[in-house]
Amino acid sequence: MNKLKIIMALLILFATSFIIIPEVQAQRRGRYHSVVVRRAHVRYAGMPRWGTVVRVRPAGAVVYGGRRNPYYYNNGIYYAQRRGGYAIVRPAPGLRIRVLPVGYRTIIVGPRNYYYYYGTYYSKVDNAEEYDVVDAPEGAIVDALPEGYEVKMVGDTEYYVLDNVYYAEVDAPEFEDGVGYQVVKV
Repeated sequence: MNKLKIIMALLILFATSFIIIPEVQAQRRGRYHSVVVRRAHVRYAGMPRWGTVVRVRPAGAVVYGGRRNPYYYNNGIYYAQRRGGYAIVRPAPGLRIRVLPVGYRTIIVGPRNYYYYYGTYYSKVDNAEEYDVVDAPEGAIVDALPEGYEVKMVGDTEYYVLDNVYYAEVDAPEFEDGVGYQVVKV
């Protein structure tokens, strides 16, 4: 009978040990970070980051701008020769092209139409079927910025800076997600 009591006590102790002991894990639990993806920027997903340097210029790139400072254009992106390769850049104002990139957006600022794609603004040349690269027109609202912009705080306001152009996030009901980026002077 003493053996039976000892066995029963051990069984009860063994069974309650699973109930009382807290769950133990060998690894630390992962911490989950929520990431907010701005849908406006999804438009340029899969495209190279602004300022990226590649070793070889893209095959089939069209050369613009002459011999001194040529730009190599491919799929709406401009490359300029830099040390170590070709950097993704915005071409200098005044560069003239004949065909706008596929996927460009028309932007109306005052009485003028501008065309925007991947951080570059264009304006139609009067009496010609050509377009000039122009500086970002103040007040223009675009739906997306290419990756490679910086976020800067000026006072209490957050700005997105791409190639020394400041953009403020604004409500833009004309865009699918209601968010736009307006060119501002800071």
